[in-house]
Amino acid sequence: MYDLIIVGGGLAGITAAIYAARKDMNFIIISPEFGGEIANTPTVENWPGIKSINGIELAENYVEHMKSLNVKIVENFVTEVKKQDDNFIVNTYEGTYESKTIIWATGSRYRELKVPGEEQFKGRGVTYCSTCDGPLYKNKMVAVVGAGNNGLTSAIYMANIAKKVYLLNKNPQLKGDPILAEKLLNNPKVEIMNNTRVKEIKGDKKVTSLITMDDKEIVVDGVIINVGYVPITDPIKDIVELDSSGYVAVDNKNMTKVPGFFATGDVVNNPYKQLVISASDGCKAALGVFDYLSMKK
Repeated sequence: MYDLIIVGGGLAGITAAIYAARKDMNFIIISPEFGGEIANTPTVENWPGIKSINGIELAENYVEHMKSLNVKIVENFVTEVKKQDDNFIVNTYEGTYESKTIIWATGSRYRELKVPGEEQFKGRGVTYCSTCDGPLYKNKMVAVVGAGNNGLTSAIYMANIAKKVYLLNKNPQLKGDPILAEKLLNNPKVEIMNNTRVKEIKGDKKVTSLITMDDKEIVVDGVIINVGYVPITDPIKDIVELDSSGYVAVDNKNMTKVPGFFATGDVVNNPYKQLVISASDGCKAALGVFDYLSMKK
């Protein structure tokens, strides 16, 4: 029986683990991998105290900090969570664990466009990660779909690799951070297409073009889709309350309406998806768990 099980190995979960370790809780953290989505970001320039750092390096720093506190790590997928009396049963592919509390910090997965050709050409020209697959399109034509911060960052990265980058923005103007937009507005390799949505992705053995809603065909070798995320809540959807967008509803200490069940990071409907917010949430959740367990003694 653990005091706490943390599910999720991104920044929110890792921060929760660091604080739980400092409070000397009996806990484990479960995730198939550790570091989180930031590892797919080429450069991070908004982490306080560090002007610029590679995303992979920053993620490795988080993980090493956690490991230095002798946190018990379980590398596995959580398949199901059940409530049993006042405790929680967490099932994974390789074992079952029981705990008095849970912090759910699984984050989100890439949101899909759900257009013809997207599923067909995944891995053959359609990708959701410029850092992972961008080098495949060196000196080629690519389209980045989505002009939030993630899309702008992808376009900046691809402009250093690709022959040309089309940035497709569904809105009349760019809505990401101005400091990112400024790097693209005067880049001769980048063509910004506002008020533009994808109708279809076409190809044969791999992507050859995409069709916009106004039936314009753009010849490209790759399509990088950065249109947001979907919270990962399938194993807990029958236990906790989700809002209309599928995010977990929590109070000011990140506890759900289910006593002892906390959620944090991108699985919670924060208006801004930022590293510092995920870290803050992870801290709040761990301290909230500590307070909750202290009151039950």
